[in-house]
Amino acid sequence: MSKKKNYITREWYENLIQELEDLKKKKLPIVLERLAEAKAMWDLSENFEYKSAMEDKDFINSRVLEIEDLIDNIEIVESEKKKGEKIVDFWSTVTVKIEWDKAYDVTIVGTWEVSLDNAFKISFDSPLGSAIKWKKVWDEVKMRLPTGRKSVKVIAIK
Repeated sequence: MSKKKNYITREWYENLIQELEDLKKKKLPIVLERLAEAKAMWDLSENFEYKSAMEDKDFINSRVLEIEDLIDNIEIVESEKKKGEKIVDFWSTVTVKIEWDKAYDVTIVGTWEVSLDNAFKISFDSPLGSAIKWKKVWDEVKMRLPTGRKSVKVIAIK
């Protein structure tokens, strides 16, 4: 069974590679040194420094595995070749109107690039992204939400 592809931009891929290198070459060695120093304090059952260093080591190792798994199954989406296309695709900035609400501009990004800091970057895996994927200007579709379905209209593709 093949895994689902993770679509990301080249910029995000380079950020992941940099983070992976930073974790392996900088952060993990520092944590391992802290761990060795904490072990030297003998009583590990009451040793806060040891517990803290172990938690940090586990977090770093977990993040390294997560990034490596992601990188093993990615497809890099080049944003330059998508500009000017008249369908909703990766890195399209799309103006949508959800039912009678105002219009919103959203940018389609890979799942791993979505951040809570920027609600206007959405993935194709989101309810709105799934609804407008591959649509054209003036297409109207239904977006599936846990609370029901809402009508969405693509107003513009930038």
